[in-house]
Amino acid sequence: MSVTIEAGVLSRAMKSAAGIVEARDTIPILSNVRLRAVGEQLEIITSNSEIEYRQLVPLVTGGDLLTTVNARKMAALASAAESGAQIVLALKDHDVIAKAGRSRWTLPTLPAATFPEMPFEIESNGGATMSGKVLASIVARLSWSICREATRHYICGIHIDPERDDDGATMRLTSTTGDAFASIISDTPWPADAPAVTIPTGMAKEMARIAVDADTLHLAWDSAKIRMVVGNITLTGMLIDGQFPDYRRVIHAGFDNPILVDPDAARRALRRIEIVGLDKTREILVDAHAGELELQVARRSNGEASEHVPANCEDGFRTAFDYNYLAGALEAIGGDTVEIHQAAFNQLALIRRAVPDGAICGLMPMRI
Repeated sequence: MSVTIEAGVLSRAMKSAAGIVEARDTIPILSNVRLRAVGEQLEIITSNSEIEYRQLVPLVTGGDLLTTVNARKMAALASAAESGAQIVLALKDHDVIAKAGRSRWTLPTLPAATFPEMPFEIESNGGATMSGKVLASIVARLSWSICREATRHYICGIHIDPERDDDGATMRLTSTTGDAFASIISDTPWPADAPAVTIPTGMAKEMARIAVDADTLHLAWDSAKIRMVVGNITLTGMLIDGQFPDYRRVIHAGFDNPILVDPDAARRALRRIEIVGLDKTREILVDAHAGELELQVARRSNGEASEHVPANCEDGFRTAFDYNYLAGALEAIGGDTVEIHQAAFNQLALIRRAVPDGAICGLMPMRI
């Protein structure tokens, strides 16, 4: 009962597969990878009970193999093998014997029958095909506004729902902390009759990690789980059970005279302000003056700092934002010029590009 595989092939696959495994899992089998020979291919499966990773990789020599071994150790030995080496994996009693050149490892196993496979069927509506690079970019742009409070689990992820217009519907992806949100409309057509769902943070990050260099991927989902297929990799994850807030009701068309500012210049100014340190509130005061925005942190025991950023605006009111939210929104929107729409110092501020690209952020101001 043995198979032979190129060390480089196994190393690349195991590095990605082991990324799903929790560093310290209280369920021993979830620390393992399930290895199964399927003809001239090796099927690799890892899971953390919420996310399942599957990949089929070619074998040099097929055979009969079905077992589970520690995923991180298998990844380590595959990467440690000499360049160009082939690894022979064989079962002996209750161990896997791995040989590569003059190297030999023995790893204990757990029964493959006890490995918890995620239900594979998805009540799909056909799903959606999009660029992996685009998906990874969108997840990165939304990550700053994902909630991390376990007590608000229903917003601890990225929501996908349809954006409808006269030409049909496309996919909109949104994240929120409750006090801030980011939302991006993609060009990906929305599948007919697909449910709006929320992808947990961990799954969204794994999707982005795996898809970042992919030209295309396919997504399929139902009300309970979502699946992404990229080449020979299949990633399946459970969805969040809960009602995502109605973020659309706070998105409006904007005002006639928004503040126009270079987002990179504003972000650099924020970084310089942070040098003196911020208190626990991380409050940044924002004053609109004719031709500039004044950003300030003041009345702090560890110092004061202010910056004047050129902007297209008139004298206005003073407001305040959380440093992380303001910096995150400016980075997420990007572009050459952003518009800041805010009716009053205590009302939501909407931030978007002067030349729209489908992205918008919203920030609730802090009490001054």
